[in-house]
Amino acid sequence: MIRFFIFLLLASTTALPAATKEITSSQLLPMVTEALQKAFEISDAKLVLSPTRALPSVPVPADALVQVQIVSQPPTGPTAFIRAQYALIVDGRRVGEWTGFFKAQLIQEVWLTGKIAPRHTSLDKVKLVRKKVDVINLRTGVWEGKPDSTLQLTQSLSPGMVLLPRHVRRTPVILRNQMVTGVLLYKALRIELRNLLALEEGAPGDVIRLRNNSSYKEIRGRIINDRTVQLSL
Repeated sequence: MIRFFIFLLLASTTALPAATKEITSSQLLPMVTEALQKAFEISDAKLVLSPTRALPSVPVPADALVQVQIVSQPPTGPTAFIRAQYALIVDGRRVGEWTGFFKAQLIQEVWLTGKIAPRHTSLDKVKLVRKKVDVINLRTGVWEGKPDSTLQLTQSLSPGMVLLPRHVRRTPVILRNQMVTGVLLYKALRIELRNLLALEEGAPGDVIRLRNNSSYKEIRGRIINDRTVQLSL
């Protein structure tokens, strides 16, 4: 009889279910967000997701290693509304696959104008502030250089505008219709052509079009400084 009771006790013990825990929707959201950030290869900003449809709650073994794997995401990168397919990986095994719908933000620290900035203002004279804002709708990216006197604005900007690449250019040292000197270097020879007319403006290193007022021939040269252009053979 005693052996019979021991047998029943062992049988009931082995029949007990393994301990489980539940991955709730609030726990799942940051896991999906992190997986999407890696899938989009975002390194200079933070992806923030708000589900527009409820995420599932999934029971898993209590001591299991749980990960999220992105199955598919928008090929064009993060947008204001994201539809992503993801799978739950438990101890290296896929246990389910879902489609999530999210409203998204991409938070990045950027340069903002602090007050009105006229066109052609040197960037070291523009009041700029650093601030974290949502840039997910700025498809051309943001300007991330260092403001100094070698750069200027290409257009007037209102206060609070994010500085974009198209807003900034190198400050021209030669202007259109300016007379410059062309220098032609060949081995030990140095030939100078004076009174060349610049047909374009540009900064040091830029190649611009020039016109020889004697022959009216159009030539090209690389800007050295505000008066000199190196001509090509």
